[in-house]
Amino acid sequence: MISVKDNFIPSSVLFKKNYNLKKLLAKLNDPQNNFQVINVVGTNGKGSTATFIYQNLVEHQFKVGFFFSPAFLYQNERIQVNGTMISDADLVGLMEEYQELIKEYELTFFEIWTFLAIVYFNRCNIKIAIVEAGIGGVLDSTDCFANQIAVCLTSIGFDHEEILGKNIESIIANKIKIVKANSKIFTSTNNQKYDILLKKFTNNEIVYCPDYVPESSYQKYNKAIAQEVLKIFGIEFNQQTKPPLGRMTQLRSNPAFIIDGCHNLNGAQELINSLPNIHDFTILFASSTGKEQSEMVKLLKNSCKDFFVTTFTHPKAWDLSLVNEVNKVENWEEFLQENFKKNLLICGSLYFVPLVYEWFGGKK
Repeated sequence: MISVKDNFIPSSVLFKKNYNLKKLLAKLNDPQNNFQVINVVGTNGKGSTATFIYQNLVEHQFKVGFFFSPAFLYQNERIQVNGTMISDADLVGLMEEYQELIKEYELTFFEIWTFLAIVYFNRCNIKIAIVEAGIGGVLDSTDCFANQIAVCLTSIGFDHEEILGKNIESIIANKIKIVKANSKIFTSTNNQKYDILLKKFTNNEIVYCPDYVPESSYQKYNKAIAQEVLKIFGIEFNQQTKPPLGRMTQLRSNPAFIIDGCHNLNGAQELINSLPNIHDFTILFASSTGKEQSEMVKLLKNSCKDFFVTTFTHPKAWDLSLVNEVNKVENWEEFLQENFKKNLLICGSLYFVPLVYEWFGGKK
């Protein structure tokens, strides 16, 4: 498996004013439309919702592809078919085979991954793909699929405002406009407060999915959407379906050791709501560049017993010197070692949480 630490696809170009993926796909006779697609968009919960749907379809023997981001431990996680990640040989082979076209069309990081997934899905002859958006919706590389049968709209909030806009209306518009033709939009009850705005940008039917009753954490919203979408295929949602790593993942119970990728204000609030005993925890938090002044710091600090911020080795890690918090940790590994016998909640960036997961695995 190719580690996420390996610079397999350079991320130097993430965004541009003009994108060329659709032009490349048109040249290849639009292979992205050879299978049905469920697009998953939203601010929080995309990865969990997409995973819940995908795992249940795999369990019922559907020939299904899965496009997922960000990868947690291995680059291969981004592209999966029938419960199996793309192999190193196939991934490297596709990059080599299409390297010249990728250069010719000047594809961005996200466009390259979307393109590779489309090619691989065609070679595997899948019938349906669950496709998670990277950022937004209509401006995302995953807006290229015309053979769409449904859209999942997870919890909406503020994130990536530099791309999606500074107000909730522009964020909603960007996400919801990915919907095609007569596709139904499946969304969670916590988005009902945006009903007027949603209907301003689409005439498609919106299904507000009742909270998934057996679940008390924020996953009640994501499981609710998955449960309703699976009814399209006559499938009953399996209660034992697990979320992806880094979503309130409990690595130890007594004392507790929990990791969670809450990377925006709404995510932090939902995490707090999901842990009734959060006052008993010591929280270590690290976020991404540009979020040094985020209200997440104050919100999380006021919720727990002890609160600390740190940083980590990654191009997207925030600058700890710009964070307005007294309790700063320069070496997070030493901190965890020294506080290992406490109830610990390590949260923040989905680029930080995997590092902690690997560190914990080494402890075992």
